Amino acid sequence: MWGNHQYGPVAVQRPWRRSVVCLALLCVPASAWAAGNDADTLALPGQGAEQQALGPISVTGAPLPGSPLSQAADVDVVESDDIEAKGATNLGEAVEDLAGVDSISTGNSVGKPVIRGLSGERIKILSNGVGVDHQQYGVRHMPTTDTFLMDRVEVVRGASSVLYGSSALGGAINLLPPAIAWDTPVQGEALTRYSTNNGQWDTGVKATGGNGRFGYAAGIIRRSAGNIETPDETTYFPPPPAEKFRDAPAYTGKLGYTDFNQVNGDFALGYRDDDGGEWTARYSRYNDEHNFLLPPPAGNLPPAAGEEGVGQYIDNEQVELAGNKQAGGITWKPKLVWQNNRRRSNAAGTPRAAGFDNAIDIEFDQYTARLEGQHGPLLGLDGGTVGIEYVNKDQVSRGTTQLSPGGTVENAAIFAFEEKGLGDLLLQAGLRYDHHEIEGDASKTANPSQSVLDADTQSYDVVTGSLGGIYSLTDRLSVAANVGRGFRAPSLFELYVAGQHGGVAAFQRGNSDLDEETSLNTDLSLRWASGTLRAKATVYRNAIDDYIFLANTGETINGLPVAAYNQADAKLTGAELSIEKDIGSWMTLSAAAATVDGERRDNGDELPLLPADNVRLGAEFTPASDGWIQDPRASVTVRYYASKDAAPGEPFAQFDDAPFGSASTDDYYLVDLGAGFSPEVAGQTVHLDVAINNLLDEDYRGFLDTYKGYALSPGRDVRLTARVPF
Repeated sequence: MWGNHQYGPVAVQRPWRRSVVCLALLCVPASAWAAGNDADTLALPGQGAEQQALGPISVTGAPLPGSPLSQAADVDVVESDDIEAKGATNLGEAVEDLAGVDSISTGNSVGKPVIRGLSGERIKILSNGVGVDHQQYGVRHMPTTDTFLMDRVEVVRGASSVLYGSSALGGAINLLPPAIAWDTPVQGEALTRYSTNNGQWDTGVKATGGNGRFGYAAGIIRRSAGNIETPDETTYFPPPPAEKFRDAPAYTGKLGYTDFNQVNGDFALGYRDDDGGEWTARYSRYNDEHNFLLPPPAGNLPPAAGEEGVGQYIDNEQVELAGNKQAGGITWKPKLVWQNNRRRSNAAGTPRAAGFDNAIDIEFDQYTARLEGQHGPLLGLDGGTVGIEYVNKDQVSRGTTQLSPGGTVENAAIFAFEEKGLGDLLLQAGLRYDHHEIEGDASKTANPSQSVLDADTQSYDVVTGSLGGIYSLTDRLSVAANVGRGFRAPSLFELYVAGQHGGVAAFQRGNSDLDEETSLNTDLSLRWASGTLRAKATVYRNAIDDYIFLANTGETINGLPVAAYNQADAKLTGAELSIEKDIGSWMTLSAAAATVDGERRDNGDELPLLPADNVRLGAEFTPASDGWIQDPRASVTVRYYASKDAAPGEPFAQFDDAPFGSASTDDYYLVDLGAGFSPEVAGQTVHLDVAINNLLDEDYRGFLDTYKGYALSPGRDVRLTARVPF
């Protein structure tokens, strides 16, 4: 243990869900850690002598690894078991139950996390603590990772640029792969799942083991899905429509061109040296083919002629070499990561079954070298992390449509983060310097626009920092505050995009004069934890200078709107509340609510892609086991989403003015159910779960559903999951 910092497992009173555990731990006073004499356990207030080991939940994607308690920033953890029991099939679904976290969806294949109203280029996706890129400039460009192949997901709200530089000014999501079980020959799990709404089958297996010195971890999963189905309501087409159906969707019922297929895998080998050092080599691959349903008239046919789609092909490979070695009183963590990402898209109206037509073909190789050193007490401080990082990205654009051009991106950084405990107060502070260069390159672009031909190297030198603290008011109540400075350099896409972007049914233009975004994020939270009640209330403000956004130019090309990138100062303010109350040992009641408001500071226009205000009420039941029905469980969740108007220039905002559909959405309620148990079959435990989403088959449009302009959101979906551990 270094100062107030904890690196071992935590013992708690009962096996809460991991996201709930994090909430409870955040409320424990820092003095509780210092008072403990066992580095592997922690007695929570009111815990008494009864403890159950929960296992390690050390947060690694935050400034200092350890329990969420250690972080002045707002951190949550979602475990693999919860993700699989829920039946989540993408990253957005996996984290959207957290207060202040939402998901941009496009059918079942796309789930892009939104943290406090920010998404895409403003949220850093990390793979085992290293930033990765999935060409996230597109609103429908999903993270290239599979939920089955993750051990857990760590969500850090607020500016995280101190650790991860550009693109982390809104938050970070760290994806932890399955850990190697060094001292167990073999353990693992087989999974199969069927989803009734789109006939989706998921089949996967993962395993890990070792002999103490050598170890391995491996997993593979195949996902095959048909078209999603919405409630079969009145549509605008076929003509002639009645005026009263002006806002009716173009399509309902079974939505064509919403199918996808994926095969994803992760394989790792590890070695332990004689001095306790661990060295691993990991290879992962994400391979996806999908269709997107297009709005009329974005394809080749007249609007009333029927559905059309566009086929896309995504391939992402990653190799990671990592170490963990103590030397000179410092734990060194070197990492070297190579990532290759290729995104191909057909022209609008050409589905994937027709094969690739060479319209858009963007590929990059990204190399990241990162070295962190975690030290104990030094110069009067309790502990901290120092590090350096270098990133080189080389991109080519081969398609007949430029969209994002070829070019290079380089970033070099040095950073430090330290902490100091002063009685019941734990202080944390960090500082980082980044040198960032980006250049469009016509020689790496098959059909370069004039702006790429004229491109010069853009250079940015930025200093960011953070200061936060946690103060224990009582044994159960604490207050946390954090101020963080973040930055984001404009991307190749934002600087030089030129062409039709089928994913948003619009033409887009870059702006080579864009400056970097800088932000000042401030949040304040109250956190309570007792033996039966966990609660957290947070307010925040994020002021962003030179916020980059797409603005409608008023022009059209082939009937599609033209949008161009611009900048203005902006601010986001919001609040989050989450409460969980245990009713005896068999029931837990929960509630969560979130609201966020974002606007330009020059004219008050709302910012794009903000989630609707929402409230969630839930109950979980865990009655005592009886005979063959082991570990019975059930849940019911009611969600309310407020009505919301589309912001000016928002993706798909044009459908507010179309003769059909709507980009603005009405309020709605959704009811979800879950149930499961874990019987023994032939001496083998089997986990059986069912999740029913949209139980009442409500017809609605989710504000962050990118099909909202011309179709309804998915109807009832029953997801049946069977998992067999071994």
